[in-house]
Amino acid sequence: MHKTIPFLAAAALALLAGCFDNHARPQDATPVTSLKALAATNRAEVVRLYLRGGAEPLAEGALAGLSSLRELDLSERRLAEIPKEVFALKTLEHLWLSRNQFEKLPAELGQLPELLYLNLDENKLASLPEGLADLPKLRWLRLNANQLAEIPSAFGKLATLQRLYARQNKLKEVPAFLEQCPQLEDVILDGNPIVGVPDWLTRMPRLKTVSLSGCRIAKLPDDLSGWRRLKALALGGCPIPAEEAQRIRKALGDDVAVTF
Repeated sequence: MHKTIPFLAAAALALLAGCFDNHARPQDATPVTSLKALAATNRAEVVRLYLRGGAEPLAEGALAGLSSLRELDLSERRLAEIPKEVFALKTLEHLWLSRNQFEKLPAELGQLPELLYLNLDENKLASLPEGLADLPKLRWLRLNANQLAEIPSAFGKLATLQRLYARQNKLKEVPAFLEQCPQLEDVILDGNPIVGVPDWLTRMPRLKTVSLSGCRIAKLPDDLSGWRRLKALALGGCPIPAEEAQRIRKALGDDVAVTF
């Protein structure tokens, strides 16, 4: 009988493996952390604006004139819509919109040419606009804890995508668009009702982390030789028989951290 690793421990291992530097900040400017401070600052010089959890309302024009902005955090503000000024922030690289009340997103969100990182965790999203596929530099997309049953096939245009985090949604299969993302390194899909792993996922050339803990997977593809470059595979809480677990460990070898 193989040893069972708790779901949270497996997920934590996958999170650490190949982790993108989520907390890296530009060092060339002091962050602005309130609308009051923004009003007293030359907007054209603001590089980092962090308004997470602020109680003050975002009136129309509150985010206008930020011609040099690279980072914007609007998380935890109970927003139902994204302020229109965000779509004009053509220098924006990192955008946090987590823990709001978005049920849908406008296609205009895909008109940010420099965006590298987009965090939409813990909203109420049941669908995504195909316009997001127009983000030419996106590397990391976070969609954890929404209501997504699918992700549009158009997202295959995200040629620079390296990391997809879509834990705790309603996905029944590994999103097919990922096969078209040659830079893909991390696929984190814990807690979805996924029942199988497609053969093509084992052939992704740069893949480092696959996390499917808490899914409904009982068997992996027969040929796992393409996963020799993996660093971590998390399958905690999946109904995988002991014989299958033994086969997986043997196929991947000692260089891959496998957790069940």
